[in-house]
Amino acid sequence: MTKLTTLATILLTASSATAFSTSRPGNAIGQQHTSQTSTTLNLFGSKPKSDDSAGGPPAQPGMMDQLAMFKKAQELASKKNAIDKELAEEKIIGTAADGNIKITVQYIPPQLPANPSPGFESDGVEIDADYLESVSAEDLSASLVDAIRDGESKASEIVQQKYKVLEEDMKAIMGGGAPSS
Repeated sequence: MTKLTTLATILLTASSATAFSTSRPGNAIGQQHTSQTSTTLNLFGSKPKSDDSAGGPPAQPGMMDQLAMFKKAQELASKKNAIDKELAEEKIIGTAADGNIKITVQYIPPQLPANPSPGFESDGVEIDADYLESVSAEDLSASLVDAIRDGESKASEIVQQKYKVLEEDMKAIMGGGAPSS
């Protein structure tokens, strides 16, 4: 019985060993190859672009398309850094108590990867001397909070306006609109 299992193992191994050999005719033992498949490699990319209207699979971007997209992403990153630098230099003033309290707010760009969220920092406080003498501590505290909130909301609006350019450029890259100049 062991000779029979050994013989069966040898035959199965011999017939499956042709998977690792070259595909020349005559190499396969007892098998005939009636069809051959061919594989082509395209320079600088995967598959050539096909027509979606033909019902075929969607075209995959080639290497040159990917490099162009990478270059556009780098351009967007440099635009974002320039906008962040411009915003960081801008001083935004929040006011409260009929203009008697002014707080200067500064945009803090994200510090990747340690602090990925942008923020705001109060940079200076100006309080009218006459107002300071006449106001109670509770009213002064509430007015300071209001001035900080006003400054941060103004800063948020300015940041959103500046980032609209990047949003339009991103839409253009993703195929949703024309790029801004």
